[in-house]
Amino acid sequence: MELTQYNFTVSQKKILEDIRKDFLMWHEKSFEEIFPTELEEKYEGKQLSKKIFEYYVSIHKELQNRPNNYEKFSELKYDVRKFELTQIEKKGIGLGACPVASEGTRCCNLLTLDAVESCGFDCSYCSIQSFYNQNKIGFDKDFAKKLEHLELDPNEIYHIGTGQSSDSLMWGNREGILDALFGFAKKFVIYSQYPKKVFAIIKKFYLKVHPYETSYYTE
Repeated sequence: MELTQYNFTVSQKKILEDIRKDFLMWHEKSFEEIFPTELEEKYEGKQLSKKIFEYYVSIHKELQNRPNNYEKFSELKYDVRKFELTQIEKKGIGLGACPVASEGTRCCNLLTLDAVESCGFDCSYCSIQSFYNQNKIGFDKDFAKKLEHLELDPNEIYHIGTGQSSDSLMWGNREGILDALFGFAKKFVIYSQYPKKVFAIIKKFYLKVHPYETSYYTE
């Protein structure tokens, strides 16, 4: 069905194009296969265009409200990736600024601490994975020692995350990652600008691992 042969508005054309793409991705029948020829016998002009638009919108809404069914996706294949966990030697420690952090922007100025390189997830949209060997997860063998010697300015407030090169926390305490991070945190006061409920969750998580060490927490 050519949208140009009917009197659709610009917004209607945009909606119909989106619906057409959804039908394709959902492996449903195309516009042409389900075109309501009976409407052309009853209506014409703008009224015909209105009825055709409402017809496709109603089918789209009906499909959205149905439970997911992937029976038509039999041709879709996915090969599960196999990962190799390795220890790597790095010259320095992967602590750097978030790519969009800047003194000239209104942001949290996040620092990222790369505890792990590459990731165990297989997200198709992730551009970071193109920088690493796709099938190897690298753990810095000297990560804990490097953290011990890393010094921070006591007059500054830092916002540090660990998930740029990988979702490092998905590995739990493999290769001593969490022990190293908690050891690093013990050297400095953990200051929270989060709401009290969020801070309470963070503190509760930490105290499960180190139940007797509370002196470096402040609110």
